[in-house]
Amino acid sequence: MKFVYSPDYHADIGFHVFPTEKYDLIYKQLLTDGLIKSDNVLLPESPDNEQLLHILTQEYLDDLLNYRVTSRTYPSEMPVKKDIIDAQILCCGGSSLAAHTALETGACFHIGGGFHHAFSDHAEGFCYLNDVVFSAVMMLGQGRKRVAVIDCDLHQGNGTAKFFENEKRVFTFSIHQERLYPAKQKSDLDIGLCNGIDDEEYLGMLEGALVRIFGEFGPDFVIYLAGADPYIFDQLGSLRLTVEGLRKRDELVINKVSDANIPVIAVLGGGYAENVEDTVLIHCNTARVMTERLKEH
Repeated sequence: MKFVYSPDYHADIGFHVFPTEKYDLIYKQLLTDGLIKSDNVLLPESPDNEQLLHILTQEYLDDLLNYRVTSRTYPSEMPVKKDIIDAQILCCGGSSLAAHTALETGACFHIGGGFHHAFSDHAEGFCYLNDVVFSAVMMLGQGRKRVAVIDCDLHQGNGTAKFFENEKRVFTFSIHQERLYPAKQKSDLDIGLCNGIDDEEYLGMLEGALVRIFGEFGPDFVIYLAGADPYIFDQLGSLRLTVEGLRKRDELVINKVSDANIPVIAVLGGGYAENVEDTVLIHCNTARVMTERLKEH
């Protein structure tokens, strides 16, 4: 399996709950595990302005390229800084590269991405640009006719849902904690979870949703947002999934995609565990599940 990664994803955001060092730590752990080798890691490039205008308004893009604090950039909970914005632009290129690679190889793991709160005309949360939207738009441009976004982050993918609300070729699914940020948009399928949901309840609801998505929509490409933040010890959430439960979540999604022989990418999404090592372990487990499943086929 191929991986996409750049050391430039690690931007200096100062004292913050978002651990940008996780990208480097995940890369190093997968290298130690032997999953990453010299010939299977790809370095992304930033999209050009014309490509970014597929997902952004001209006014918002101008703000981002000039690192301006405006009504469009201000809603971000990140500093308006060059290295942070440039890293998220690069992440769009990373998710797009992963998607194009998956068309050739069947699957690709992006050690980055998942900035699903960004809208076409403004930032939200920790997100300036929505790489999930960008990669889906690029796949539509490559002739994919039914792209499914399977968003298993703690928070609803509101920016993704809004962007594709009238796009019948993209099915947006989000399973998330309901009584939590953000202000919700309408996905094609939303499962808003009560606080305190555990592994068994979560996995049962996810399995039912996957049966519906694959049975009724029939995707020909899948973008899997494998957030680490439904974890019981996440600082921002109130769900109670264990490390093993999150691995079983990954297995449910990847097995379903693999059984259907559909190209898939995984992007990281959120993860704010009290110990960053837990976040790294959860994300690395997603890569391990994908690699193990591919070996079987």
